[in-house]
Amino acid sequence: MYHFPVAIVTGATRGIGKAISQKLSQEGLSCIMLGSTKESIKYTIVGKDHLQLRSSHQRHCAMAIDFKKWPQWVACGPYNGIEYVKGKPPLEQKYSTVFEPCDKWTDDGLHYYVNLLINCAGITQESLSIRTTSSQIQDIMNVNFMSSVTMTNLCVKNMMKSQRKWPELFTESARPTIINISSILQSGKMNIPGTSVYSASKAALSRYTEVLAKEMEPRNIHCHTISPGLVKGTDMIRNLTVASQEALTGAIGANSMTTPAEVAQQVWSLYNCRTLDK
Repeated sequence: MYHFPVAIVTGATRGIGKAISQKLSQEGLSCIMLGSTKESIKYTIVGKDHLQLRSSHQRHCAMAIDFKKWPQWVACGPYNGIEYVKGKPPLEQKYSTVFEPCDKWTDDGLHYYVNLLINCAGITQESLSIRTTSSQIQDIMNVNFMSSVTMTNLCVKNMMKSQRKWPELFTESARPTIINISSILQSGKMNIPGTSVYSASKAALSRYTEVLAKEMEPRNIHCHTISPGLVKGTDMIRNLTVASQEALTGAIGANSMTTPAEVAQQVWSLYNCRTLDK
């Protein structure tokens, strides 16, 4: 049997998440890309500036899950999805879980298993805390933190199941890995007006990942945080006021500007270099 690792990327329809999906597909991984709506996942395409299908065995799937509706989304399937296979037109599908694409792709000679999760979904804050409604606060925390924790727990359980069933896989290939995309704003040194709730959600995600990494050490599952600075072309920058953008640039320096592609390269480097000692 041939085994093929699969990456799950949340927030994959634009910005950093889109760039990560592009990079992973270029490297030959099959991807399950999560977006918030059925309309958003339709912008997922196979081509030069997004997904790549390098071989007949590579598979991709875009799936719509609204993380704002935490925790209801965990059990409110089926989820709308689109499947991408080399040489075939995109096929609309329904999935009962985020792992169902792997089950559908697996047959007698091929086995697909989730080995990488990138929690990249996030929404930003557009006002001072006092002007941020309870509903907006709930949405920020549900997307940026609560759903990331739930996705991590779901994937860790799935990864551990694969480790028990096919232990030989993890003596040769990259270790199962969780990568959470935080923000430079999670730092206690970054006090930028208009980012209070967003910063708190990212700080929670970063701290969660630090402790999770210790919990997962005995299980040979790696956990990492990436905290980008200003990332060109993302909603976080567009939604900040001019004053907040200037304050952030002044605090971290203009040279800290990065791109989605550079963050995607960090993700690949963290995953690709983590192999078990033989």
